[in-house]
Amino acid sequence: MPRGFMTQAHRLSLPSHTLRALSCGALLVSTPSAAVAQREASTETTRAAQPTNEIDLFMERVLDNREASWRRLGDFILRETETLAFEAPLGIPLSGFRHEYDWFVRDDVVVRSPVRFDGVEIDEETRLEYEADWLRDERRRGGRRDRRRRRMSRRDTEDNVGLAIERSWGASVGESLRERVAADADLLGDDLAAIALNTGAILDDLGGVDAVGFATAVAQTRLLYVMLDTERLSVTEVGRALRRPLASLVEQLALADQAELDGFVELAQLGGEFELDRRMVAPYFDRAARRLEELGRDDTAAALDEARGALAVTGAGMPDGSDRSAAGDDPDVSEDDRLVDSSRLEPRFISESYFMDFTFESGNYYLVGRETLAGREVVKIEYYPTNLFDDDDEPDEDESELEARIDRGFNKTSLVTLWIDPEAEQIVKYTFDNTGLDFLPGRWLVRIDGLAASMEMGQPIGDVWLPLRVTVSGLATTALGGFDIMFTREFSEYREAETGARMIDAGVVR
Repeated sequence: MPRGFMTQAHRLSLPSHTLRALSCGALLVSTPSAAVAQREASTETTRAAQPTNEIDLFMERVLDNREASWRRLGDFILRETETLAFEAPLGIPLSGFRHEYDWFVRDDVVVRSPVRFDGVEIDEETRLEYEADWLRDERRRGGRRDRRRRRMSRRDTEDNVGLAIERSWGASVGESLRERVAADADLLGDDLAAIALNTGAILDDLGGVDAVGFATAVAQTRLLYVMLDTERLSVTEVGRALRRPLASLVEQLALADQAELDGFVELAQLGGEFELDRRMVAPYFDRAARRLEELGRDDTAAALDEARGALAVTGAGMPDGSDRSAAGDDPDVSEDDRLVDSSRLEPRFISESYFMDFTFESGNYYLVGRETLAGREVVKIEYYPTNLFDDDDEPDEDESELEARIDRGFNKTSLVTLWIDPEAEQIVKYTFDNTGLDFLPGRWLVRIDGLAASMEMGQPIGDVWLPLRVTVSGLATTALGGFDIMFTREFSEYREAETGARMIDAGVVR
């Protein structure tokens, strides 16, 4: 098998823009359909009228939990089967493949190793070359922050962080959260930084702002800036960690006196001083300012708007919103960063399973009802995104009018349905669908009649949530008939790695 094919195959992933690319083979100018325009107007009216509610707060926690569960794992092994099928009309196969891989942990890096392609065993030399390429890529993702793993046991770390949380917050948290913070502490090599990183989760576990008090919640949130100032957390980590406690604080502004509100405004001012990415935190401060105006606190609202304005100017950061100090001269460092910028990166099969990578959007979630999925009681929520296919909030000067129109069309016709375990606040399954693709150009030549994707999670190892299956499918119709494409990734045979030894009698030592 040609080596060039091997080195390219392992880089296959499906970010959200891939879905758009599958549908845009013919780039010919056309105008958006009336249906898209009508939906845009009606949807915007509905969203503008909907206040922040419990579903928003629930979804904030759920999206935060996407990055938490896998960290409780030790070393593990799994099997991946990746398939692609492309069929012409009448089900005639045109192209496709079936690739099988093993995943395992080596030197704190989760490595993907090819086993067989289309039924043919991969030879040892090609497999080792593939693994070496993978390791180099993963270490490059780690960037310059190459921390050593600590030597103490996970149980000792859990005890330490549990005591530290109780001392600083005045109450103890549940075992599951202690495990999560301990896992972060193991990655970061710093108990206090891990506790600060999980401020939002701790606040929720202790009953929210009304239980701990507004002043305490603000003071604990402010510690994130202390971790940033002392270089114990990065700009990206702090920006992402701020979202959850800020959402809780905004909902309880009516509880605060003036001194406590001044402390909240300071959080926005510090965000500007430390050049946080405005896309992460500015929406919360804007929502807070509008709420303060409703409460008659116009002076505080004005001060908050001023601080948010400074954040908008100074918080743009790098073009991709990554951590400037961590990135250095390597442009690839922050490409796949998650909540923790760690020496042991999030395994790529997990980050790629969340290929849509949708972010929290207040007012865009609607409770559909309750269902049973794989024997588990779940809630079904529909999410109507507004910026799923936008790289950022600023217009791209290099983006053509056609590209911008296609982006708007995808955003206005996309529907994400999520099935969530309400107790674990964990996504069990989600699907992506387009409700209409009439806005795409070139429909006289090729018509995209269907575009869908789904991801399913499970608990193959204890109570740790891990991906089981990813599916992407599409249907294109031409004068010759319909062409179907189906891409799948299935993850199975999860098991924790075991080590052991057997003592034997070596006889008399001479």
